[in-house]
Amino acid sequence: MPDVTISITCPVCNKDFKKKTSELGKGTVIACPGCGEKTTINTDMFTNMLEEREN
Repeated sequence: MPDVTISITCPVCNKDFKKKTSELGKGTVIACPGCGEKTTINTDMFTNMLEEREN
């Protein structure tokens, strides 16, 4: 599966930052580099998106 870089916008400070889909598996905690707000990835949304794109 190819690794895709996506842009994420923090819902708290609106800062945009980039992450690779390989870093965003279910249960991963990501922190905004602007304000430090932490978000837990609760689904396989990003990996499912890549699988659909390949098909």
